[in-house]
Amino acid sequence: MKRYWTLAALFLAAMTPLGAAAQMDVHLSTDKPGGGQIHIVVKDLEIDRDDLRAASKYLMSVLRQDLKFTSVFIPLEFAAGTDTLPDGGTASAIVEGRLSWDGEKYSLDVSLIDFVSREMIFGKRYRFRHSALRTVSHELCDEILFFLIGEIGVARTRLLFTRREGGVKNLHVVDYDGYGEKKLTTGELVVSPLWVDDHRFVFTSYRRENPDLYIIDLTRGSRKMISHRKGLNIACGYNPGSDELVVTLSIKGNSEIYLMDLDGKLGRRLTKNRAIDVSPVWAPNGREIAFVSDRTRTPQVYIMDRYGGNVRRLTTEGSYNTSPDWSPRGDLIVYSSRDGGLYRMKLISPDGLWLETVFDDFFSYEDACWAPDGRHIAAVVRYSGEPWIVIIDIDSGTRRRLARGETPSWSLLRSR
Repeated sequence: MKRYWTLAALFLAAMTPLGAAAQMDVHLSTDKPGGGQIHIVVKDLEIDRDDLRAASKYLMSVLRQDLKFTSVFIPLEFAAGTDTLPDGGTASAIVEGRLSWDGEKYSLDVSLIDFVSREMIFGKRYRFRHSALRTVSHELCDEILFFLIGEIGVARTRLLFTRREGGVKNLHVVDYDGYGEKKLTTGELVVSPLWVDDHRFVFTSYRRENPDLYIIDLTRGSRKMISHRKGLNIACGYNPGSDELVVTLSIKGNSEIYLMDLDGKLGRRLTKNRAIDVSPVWAPNGREIAFVSDRTRTPQVYIMDRYGGNVRRLTTEGSYNTSPDWSPRGDLIVYSSRDGGLYRMKLISPDGLWLETVFDDFFSYEDACWAPDGRHIAAVVRYSGEPWIVIIDIDSGTRRRLARGETPSWSLLRSR
């Protein structure tokens, strides 16, 4: 999990790899979307021949699901044999297209059309092999989102997470919609995965009986250890602007925060305090870092500049505040705040002047991380004692279970 505070405290106190705070069992069901969403008609594709029918239906079913998952759109269909919606309904746009096959690849000619004027908003041709059916649907959803409301989409992103399997925790990756889950490690204790781009990530593993830091490149299929320093080696944030990790190390026994490059070369030490300093995450502008410290005797979220100066306490409510993550939009920080037997998910502005509890219910929300769109959050809840990754839309409140596991890390947008 991203509960670096618990990990660091236990490591320093007892030299044991993991700890888990008591939590309630919860059942988080998917909520229905609220109002204010955009109706969009998704027509079945025209096809050149009958053997394309299955691929055509698959493409459109994935697209309709993607549109629902945005929490922005409500996909509709015309009444059978007509170009009108039932009961005289209306929409903002229509998606239509034609699918063909040239013997090697599919060709999908698709258009987004204004519902009222029937003028084209955009048109595009995709050429792809059968293995890319889902990818094309995901890309089309992101295009529709951008052209209609100007927001980036996350339909082609993935999430890393860990899952306890016997006496170990293995690393897994899954598409944002829960499809295509793959196990990336076997038989080792893994914590704190972190994407650095759309195909590389770092994580901490105890395979050599020390929490060492590794980097994996999924494109090359390579794995490399980048930090084997004594004690904790945990990367919590990556700044693409400076190509630097911000990490927690306990070289001399106490956990402190440092800068490190992707080859493991150590940079500036940012904290020097008798307290436990952990969980550093970059602001999207690369100028500030949020982190957790118990320098006031209880874990609280602080902010410092990239040089370790101008330290200020951000959280002033609650006695146990951990696991911050900075929104890619820069306007909010999400963190967990313990309240009795529950962990509340909080949103706070970087100046501390605005604070909100996302859900005030009987569920625990931990280890939250932002999607690159700044709209969605992945968090951990428990169902029948098992931790689950749950995707949350902070605007609509929509929630859906993704996969059983912990410590989610949401990938950056995929390169085109």
